Amino acid sequence: MKAAKTKVHQPPDGTGKVDGHFHVYVFDVFNKKFLPGKSFDTIEKAASYQRHEQERIYTEQEADPELFDLPFISADAALVEALDRNAGYRDQLLKDLASETRNRQRRR
Repeated sequence: MKAAKTKVHQPPDGTGKVDGHFHVYVFDVFNKKFLPGKSFDTIEKAASYQRHEQERIYTEQEADPELFDLPFISADAALVEALDRNAGYRDQLLKDLASETRNRQRRR
């Protein structure tokens, strides 16, 4: 995955905390919860970490592809907290991630 083609999820206007960094979060598909993220200064570093995290998850988890945890990149430094406060933001992100999950299933 090239950094130029990497999807960075943006928070809706006025809902998130954009700090100029790229944050890699993991969505726990089975438990339907977002896990705390790791912050990077550049998209290249974030994309590399996302790729390595995905490889680690595929190796460790024994599940159907649609149940693998999903690392994703967001510009929102306070994503987990913002999702707890804003159901619309959470619903939109879940919809976007569901689309990524379907794409992942097609590639396997």
